[in-house]
Amino acid sequence: MPLDPTVQVLLNQLAGMPVPTSIEQMRAGRNVSAMPTRPVTVGPVRDLSLPGPASELPARLYTPAGEAPAAGWPLAVFFHGGGFVLGDIASHDGLCRELCASGAVAVLSVEYRLAPEYPFPAPVDDAYVAYLWAASHAAELGADPARLAVAGDSAGAGLSIAVTLRARDEGGPAPQAQLLIYPPADLMNESGSRRANAEGYFLTRDMMAMFGRAYITDPAHLSHPHVSPILAELRDLPPALILTAEFDPLHDEGVAYAQALRAAGNHVEELAGPGLIHGFANMTALVPAAAALIDRAGAWLGQRLRS
Repeated sequence: MPLDPTVQVLLNQLAGMPVPTSIEQMRAGRNVSAMPTRPVTVGPVRDLSLPGPASELPARLYTPAGEAPAAGWPLAVFFHGGGFVLGDIASHDGLCRELCASGAVAVLSVEYRLAPEYPFPAPVDDAYVAYLWAASHAAELGADPARLAVAGDSAGAGLSIAVTLRARDEGGPAPQAQLLIYPPADLMNESGSRRANAEGYFLTRDMMAMFGRAYITDPAHLSHPHVSPILAELRDLPPALILTAEFDPLHDEGVAYAQALRAAGNHVEELAGPGLIHGFANMTALVPAAAALIDRAGAWLGQRLRS
């Protein structure tokens, strides 16, 4: 279908802004992840710090409005997107509030070390240690340790995948669900959507190349299962919901990863975003179709963690 008209308006506005040519410029400027999101009602929100493998990791805990269940709220550990080089708990505050409200689940949003200062595997190590900490301290967070999920958008979805693989392979507590919003799944190959949507839809080929050079300093890591999970052994993984956007360079990877999970015997559901672009999860105040998808994703998360 054609580009969503509200997305087209947004892209027209972005077209008049200077195009950053370095990570430093991107960090200093405004981007889609800093856009306003819808006001939603949640319960208490508090900032905290988690012990990471090399440093303290800032985190933000969102709890739903209302009285908590006796065993505590279901808990989703969330990792933000940003190409492994951008983003923090502030950039994804609105999205985490929306998932908390629509799913009636607690959300623990965790920052991780960013490339190029800290390339792979530092972000993966941070994400996994943060997940283990959340699992062992769930009661302190007012959460139920038997009802854990991982969630993330873009790079954060990639980290969520890596966490599920490590939990399985290293004997960690298995998440009950994984919410993956336009995940990168294959850094080894250029998909058709990477070519077709390389320019003009916010996330560009040049941006992805810049992110990739910062995150992967050893070419041998491109085939690592925590970088290109389409190449991983995918048996015995938690139920997944994968969201994709029609005009996203990563569209085909999300579809292929869903197919690979399903072929390995896992439960997978998909939500397509016709007419949408990469980053739509941070556009919910401006793009009604994006808001509807995030509401459905949050509801799925809550249902899975209560089933």
